[in-house]
Amino acid sequence: MDEYKAGLMKTFVPALLGCIAGILSFLITDGIRARDPLGIIVLVFCIYANKFILPKLGANLEAKDWAGITFMAFASWYIVWTILLNLR
Repeated sequence: MDEYKAGLMKTFVPALLGCIAGILSFLITDGIRARDPLGIIVLVFCIYANKFILPKLGANLEAKDWAGITFMAFASWYIVWTILLNLR
């Protein structure tokens, strides 16, 4: 059961942080195209935050997990930021 919980944490936490990163990217860039690199920097920091958050929640991170963590964070960041930009 612990492996199941760890797997859920490895999926849920990056998706949640990606959503938060998408909202922060939208707020920081304020819809100005010249500030788009700042939005990407926010994403990178949120992906890096997973390194500290996931072990505290009991997930044992291996090297192969980072591809999935990065993809989940990127996908949720991209979707949230795109939706917010289109609502403007």
